[in-house]
Amino acid sequence: MTQPQIELDVARDEALWSLYATEYQRLVGLARLLVDRREDAEEVVQEAFARTWSNLGRVKGDLLPYVRRAVVNQSRGRLRRRRTADTHRPEGGPDAESAESGAIRGEQARHVVERLRQLPRRQRECVVLRFFDDLTVPEIATVLGVADGSVKSHLHRAMTTLAIELEDQR
Repeated sequence: MTQPQIELDVARDEALWSLYATEYQRLVGLARLLVDRREDAEEVVQEAFARTWSNLGRVKGDLLPYVRRAVVNQSRGRLRRRRTADTHRPEGGPDAESAESGAIRGEQARHVVERLRQLPRRQRECVVLRFFDDLTVPEIATVLGVADGSVKSHLHRAMTTLAIELEDQR
């Protein structure tokens, strides 16, 4: 490896560490809304950073959109694996929510999250990226790999559904 290449690699590593330090908690929050469980969300984000690090040489430009997209993709995979495992799991009681989690979330927030989880996957992803992560429509389109118009359509449908579902909460 040549000296300029080594310096470039070190700079990219430092950029990724900086991104990890500043965005980790927000990305865990994003993943939490997509996969429901904090432990799963933390693993999703850690895996997204690990995969980003292993592909640093191929990532062009800003690392945050790449990591965000990796978080969304890892969340999808986690949910797919969970669905498969649930179909093969023997009958039993549902997972109990932790006392800490129950104390933190109020009844109204729980209701909103339940309604959010009932949305179709793409609509849920758009809403979470827009309102939790404060991304713009073009940024969401980049993360999800879809057109701006698709994001707008998914957001509109999701917000219409949520407005109807949450009418009694006002």
